[in-house]
Amino acid sequence: MALKKFAQTRWNVEAQRVTLYPYRIFNALSIAFGIILIGFMVVAYIMLEQDPVVSFSTGVPMFITFAIIVALIWAVGRTVVVFDNEARMMRKKLFGVLSIRSERFDDLANVGMVRNTMGGFNYRAFPKRDKYGKGVVVSASYAKDDDPNAIALSDEAFSVISKFLSAGYQVNDNAQLLITDFKFYDNNPPYYSIKRNVVGGLIIGLALLAVGVNELINHSITHDSDTFHKVLVIVAFLGFGAIFAFSAFTKVTFDTNAKTVSRENLLGIGNQTYSFADFINFQITRRTTNMIYSGTDVKMYFQIPGSNKQKILPLKSFRSTKKIDRFLEESRYIMGIR
Repeated sequence: MALKKFAQTRWNVEAQRVTLYPYRIFNALSIAFGIILIGFMVVAYIMLEQDPVVSFSTGVPMFITFAIIVALIWAVGRTVVVFDNEARMMRKKLFGVLSIRSERFDDLANVGMVRNTMGGFNYRAFPKRDKYGKGVVVSASYAKDDDPNAIALSDEAFSVISKFLSAGYQVNDNAQLLITDFKFYDNNPPYYSIKRNVVGGLIIGLALLAVGVNELINHSITHDSDTFHKVLVIVAFLGFGAIFAFSAFTKVTFDTNAKTVSRENLLGIGNQTYSFADFINFQITRRTTNMIYSGTDVKMYFQIPGSNKQKILPLKSFRSTKKIDRFLEESRYIMGIR
């Protein structure tokens, strides 16, 4: 518990400046690392070297090396993100000193929440040129929405930052953009269906199924493996093949007459239908595989009438975040919302 508190985001709010410390986890790691290294050196001194001269000649360089490593880890924890309203600039300073990224307030879209595939989240600042990209990390990671530190950070720091950013924002009083050429929807009023790559998904699905069936019969890949690994490989190929083939025939349709959005498939398994009136917001989730970016998912959140529960409707996955803005514009236009 103490380590978690030590690693939480810290912030300093002044009249014209907000300073955030999002990497304090490295301060905690440096302390733990330092304790481990000191213990290692003590054991090495006692067990390996009995001659004081030899111990000194080998121990001092080792201590200096370890001390530098610990100091660097600690310094990373001092990295800050500063929102300076006087200069109208956001600056990220490595070690709290070296400016490694700067963005003008006029070029920032917002500070928003980014969820990962495990359900955790952190906050990031996004430039307008890439509003759904990697962004600039401005907080530690949180596991739950009701984390007290996350709530306090939003209330005390992000509320002030929002005022800084909105001070120079030019409101557009024009009517909602008229969209006649849909890039992501098949337009057949009152029905608008998200375009699908049916052929591509079907080919991949059938190919995986074919490999799985072949493996089931001939054991081409797992001929030297034990039974457990053979079953694991076969199930993986057949399972992923079925998912790709099944998803190729799954479609999401907006019905502007009934004011509903539905996700349906040929078998009718897991079909979902929600009312526009219950729509809460869109959510963007960045997916990572082994710490490597693997795509971004766009989902819709709906409130279940008569309960406190919410439901998620997956819409579309993207490899390039630059296309998400247009997709959201078209989706909002179809639903009649800004």
